[in-house]
Amino acid sequence: MLQGVLLIILSLYIFSNPGIVLAGISLWFGFLLLVTGLVGVIAWLSADKEEREDMSLLWSSLTFALGLLVVFNLLAAMKILTVIFGIWILLSGAWLLKNGWSLKSKNPGGWVMVIMGVLSVLIAAMMIFDIGTGAIAIATLLGLQVLLMGIAFILLSFVKKILPGKIRDRIEARQASF
Repeated sequence: MLQGVLLIILSLYIFSNPGIVLAGISLWFGFLLLVTGLVGVIAWLSADKEEREDMSLLWSSLTFALGLLVVFNLLAAMKILTVIFGIWILLSGAWLLKNGWSLKSKNPGGWVMVIMGVLSVLIAAMMIFDIGTGAIAIATLLGLQVLLMGIAFILLSFVKKILPGKIRDRIEARQASF
């Protein structure tokens, strides 16, 4: 339950500080690229001469350089992440729209998929073309996910508390009937 409460508090922070959240995500992404590139270069240098691949060194060096670029130009990294995330949401929305359209006549859930697909495409366009603020869209989606996880954890804690008693009662009832 404590995890659920903490996640709900975190979601409130995310909702109220979208720019800081996106900057933090971008900074961590940059650090991950730096470390990944550096480890690749070190692995290449420590490998035997026969095992060294030039493409591996090139890829690791480019990853390291991209990490430096992201860490030292956080604003550009935030924009790039917003566009990449927007493209991902655009593709997901198009998939929902396509599949929902084919299911709408057979299943009422198809209409829900169509509506969610249209909303996803609109949000993606806003993020990609910077209509409004992409940071707010990313933070809102992330905050919503964290909020839903927090609620789910709280509900799970109640289920875990109630369920063993119900199972025990059923077992006792079945044993009594034999």
